[in-house]
Amino acid sequence: MDQSPAFPPATLPEVQSRFADWRKSKHHRSRIPEDLWTAAVNLCQEHSLCKISQALGLSYTDLKERVQKSLQAPHVSRVSPLQDFIPIDITPAHLAECIVEMEHHNGNKMRMHFKGKADLDLQSFAESFWHGKA
Repeated sequence: MDQSPAFPPATLPEVQSRFADWRKSKHHRSRIPEDLWTAAVNLCQEHSLCKISQALGLSYTDLKERVQKSLQAPHVSRVSPLQDFIPIDITPAHLAECIVEMEHHNGNKMRMHFKGKADLDLQSFAESFWHGKA
């Protein structure tokens, strides 16, 4: 469960106080809010499940299930703004290949062989060849 690194983890008395406040203001049979469950699960890193469930008045089984889920869930690390961009060098496994052969009626021949991405203006080459502007 993810807490902001700017705040220290809540202590057991603090979480007990939050649960007490919630219980005073809750509607009959309403579910425990996720932020309270998260605080309870985080306390289980420092205290036993039994101690936390008794101190907060929670079901031991429900708390145990949530702790197990939090251990299985992939933890998302916070990335600083400087680490947002990660360059990845992607080289294609197979490069495209193209061969263009032209033969003019006057006997001139032109053969162009391209591997990979060809950023050339092929139409300009062809017009130049056909009209003898080269």
